[in-house]
Amino acid sequence: MKAAELGDFLRSRRERIDPTAVGLPGGTNRRTAGLRREEVAVLAGVGVSWLTRLEQGRANSVSAEVLGGLANALRLSGTEVAHLYTLAGVRLPTEAVDATLTPALQRLVDSLHPNPAYLLDHHWNLVAWNAAEEELFPVLKTAGTNPNLLRLFLEHQEIREFIDDWSTEVERLTRQFRAHVTEFRDDHLDALSTELRAEHDVFAHAWDRHDVAPLAPKVRVINHPSGQRSFDQHRLALPDHPGWQLVLFVPD
Repeated sequence: MKAAELGDFLRSRRERIDPTAVGLPGGTNRRTAGLRREEVAVLAGVGVSWLTRLEQGRANSVSAEVLGGLANALRLSGTEVAHLYTLAGVRLPTEAVDATLTPALQRLVDSLHPNPAYLLDHHWNLVAWNAAEEELFPVLKTAGTNPNLLRLFLEHQEIREFIDDWSTEVERLTRQFRAHVTEFRDDHLDALSTELRAEHDVFAHAWDRHDVAPLAPKVRVINHPSGQRSFDQHRLALPDHPGWQLVLFVPD
């Protein structure tokens, strides 16, 4: 926890808010810019003494609940919320993760054509892919809306036949998924891992080893009906969408 920097950040955010924007009277008789500590404390549902300790850099820790209340009271942007939690040394809650597929992200995926590419959200659902990706994996034409990557690998025979090292890839994905769940845990991810363990032995065996792995490029060999193809596969994190990944195939 970076207590001093956290205090400075909270104070600077408090001082920039127009009282009238949160339904409080303004006027020229205020001694300080922005909101008073007492006003922020009421809006955030925290004690004034505790807010004072935080702003003065005298707190050793702070809960996610308090941070959430302060973020709402101070009207922080998504980037500011992430910064607040980082300064406090607290993991950003899943509900604060941006889960919106924006037109700009869709254009990004489309613009990577002719290289196949798709976008994973923080639940590992495919929320966008380009025409080259659909040509490479025709199963996407019938997989429905926002199919889950792990379920595609585990439950579609076509994927088993397409991926040259299918069993090795399932183990690698499971290790990456376990690391992802630890960082972005929520009820949906916990339920998904429980369901996959019960339904698929290959996933259960890999999951129960407790191995973790980072996102990393690798060579992907695809047994496509048009002939075997080889790609460098890259999995890239999106800083403005925590937990999301852009997956790109570059011909080898």
